[in-house]
Amino acid sequence: MIRIAIIGLGSSFGDDRVGWEVAQAVTSAHWPQNGEHNRIRVECLDRPGPAVVGRLGEADCVILIDAMRSGAPAGTIRQLGIDEIAAASSTHSSHGFGLAQAIALARALDSLPRQLILFGIEADSFSGDGLSPPVKAAIPGLVARITEHLLALTPEGLPARAVQRQGA
Repeated sequence: MIRIAIIGLGSSFGDDRVGWEVAQAVTSAHWPQNGEHNRIRVECLDRPGPAVVGRLGEADCVILIDAMRSGAPAGTIRQLGIDEIAAASSTHSSHGFGLAQAIALARALDSLPRQLILFGIEADSFSGDGLSPPVKAAIPGLVARITEHLLALTPEGLPARAVQRQGA
């Protein structure tokens, strides 16, 4: 079993790609491109639908990264636990099948990890090719928060060869 899975969610449209960008930044900042062990897996998925449900039970801890809309200023970073995500309405997701639905399905299938965290960045725009300035500016802070969380989960530190990276 993979100990930690980091999953960037999104699409190629505007700020919706921030989950992918953060997942790639976390990988680039700490690990080589290819890992040899199965302790930490970093991957990017298109939307939080059924593919996420299948990934949740594969790790002890799952860190999800996604764009969100909750009414906060663009670039605001939020951290939600499993109960907060499950209680959230689908309006916090930019996708039709949101994380709340994915968690409910995973719970029904008895496929939840021991720990599930969503790091979300408040989006400004879901159109265009690039990230909006406030969302782009939030990425280094979010990478730092995820790194702190990973260090807390892995007391020996982040092993140099502990990542399996899978593409979007």
